Amino acid sequence: MTGTAIPRTPHEADLSLIRLQRPLSQEQAARPALVGAWTITYGRLDAEVTAIASGLLGLGVAIGDRVAVWMDKQPLYAEAILATLQAGCAYVPLDGGQPPARVESILVDCEPVALFTDRRHMELLADRELPASLRTIVVSDGADQEPNSALAKADGRPTAPVRPWADFATGAAGHVGLPPTPERDDLAAILYTSGSTGTPKGVRISYRNLANFIRWARTELTVGPQDVFANHASFNFDLSTFDLFTALSVGARVWIVADDQARDVTALATGIRDHGVTVWYSVPSVLKLLTVSGALTADTARTLRYVLFAGEVFPIGQLRSLAGLLPEGTELYNLYGPTETNVCTYHRVRPADLTRDEPVPIGTPLPGVRVSVVDGDGRTLEGPEAFGELIVEGDCVTPGYWRRESQSTAAGHGKGRHATGDLVSYEGDSIVYRGRKDRMVKLSGYRVELGEIEAAALRHADISSVAVVVDTQGAEPRIALYYTLRTGARRPNLIEIKRHCAQHLPRYMLPHSATCLEELPHNANGKTDYHHLSSGPAGAVRRSQALPGK
Repeated sequence: MTGTAIPRTPHEADLSLIRLQRPLSQEQAARPALVGAWTITYGRLDAEVTAIASGLLGLGVAIGDRVAVWMDKQPLYAEAILATLQAGCAYVPLDGGQPPARVESILVDCEPVALFTDRRHMELLADRELPASLRTIVVSDGADQEPNSALAKADGRPTAPVRPWADFATGAAGHVGLPPTPERDDLAAILYTSGSTGTPKGVRISYRNLANFIRWARTELTVGPQDVFANHASFNFDLSTFDLFTALSVGARVWIVADDQARDVTALATGIRDHGVTVWYSVPSVLKLLTVSGALTADTARTLRYVLFAGEVFPIGQLRSLAGLLPEGTELYNLYGPTETNVCTYHRVRPADLTRDEPVPIGTPLPGVRVSVVDGDGRTLEGPEAFGELIVEGDCVTPGYWRRESQSTAAGHGKGRHATGDLVSYEGDSIVYRGRKDRMVKLSGYRVELGEIEAAALRHADISSVAVVVDTQGAEPRIALYYTLRTGARRPNLIEIKRHCAQHLPRYMLPHSATCLEELPHNANGKTDYHHLSSGPAGAVRRSQALPGK
């Protein structure tokens, strides 16, 4: 993505951040673009993306047509994303670990014109209902094989012709032509998240949304061809847009972390060292795993220049531990934003931040973003005492949800406005995250923010991470606290935890039970899985140890 052509208009500048640029110089073409199990140069990436995009154009695709990708995480996955955008279509990324039933519902909902997959995942769809919109299913032979290698033809399905990946790409030469040019507000991606009804809902991402974020990243961070980005997040998670598009737009390398390595601390630490990773972006829980396991050492981390985190609160004690392992001069960033806005605020962590008793702020808005704090009646609150819901406006706000325009949650998106559901306050010019509206519960007549209980428990010297849910299985709702221990720490009992929390919380907010876990459960995006915990310790958590007094 580091071509020599200079964009002539602002719109072309937006596209240049998302699409591969051409032409490539000989030196650029020889430089590594994707690294991991094998290395793909920019020249090879350009050729393969062009071939796949040409194959899509040969199907007669139009701007905004959806192309789904469901396979193990590998360079081919990234190629399919880039080719989809090159052809003017919108990519629909599906995590390789998602169950077939969920994938079926997503495919039926988004009606893609093509599906890129691998043989293992294709077999999982054998008895599934596939949408009539599918014009082709393109199948690779697995993540462990070189791209474009020979492949025996897969069994066809009556809903759409099945083509081996290599045949689809090499047979597309006759379709090469000028790809369509999307407008800034055209659809670039649909990212499916959990829906409150149990059915996944697709967040529509436009070219404007992607470009606004990538433009900020390139301005804020001093990155270039010398850098190596770790792509840790799944491609169906919005964190991945930073890894892929920022890196390739500046000519850097991208290490695509395989699915089976995502929480393997030894593999992650080895990859950071062997690939010389300079830019890391993930949820805090993964950085915590690397730190407490001892896998991330000062030597392993010696090449890291930027470490960014988002998606959940980073307990300040764990952040201090991470910072102590990083080289002098490594910059830490806390990024914030729901999928509906991608990243909309950021905070660069300063040395003074590490002396705080509570997590660092989520910071200030990105360029082109406006934020406000409102009360329960929608009135804007100002001043140091403001406490309410964070509202986000501007180019970062997505067009809404796929085929759910009539829902109340999507009402503001047509006006470029998103109500986050997050409670915040001000700390000078910075915004501080205070919890979720939907985690504000009423117990014994009192309004209780579960995140405040978590923050109090995290101040305990022996506790490493915390999750609090409401247990509704008994006659009365009860506050259930789950936690993990710091390395070598003594396990406190329930009475000790309640005494500690009582120093910071009123009596009605003290936990009724406390369960020590080896690790908190996490969902596919690496965030704490509160829904899993809410089903109770017996069925929700492996290797749990209930404490006396539960």
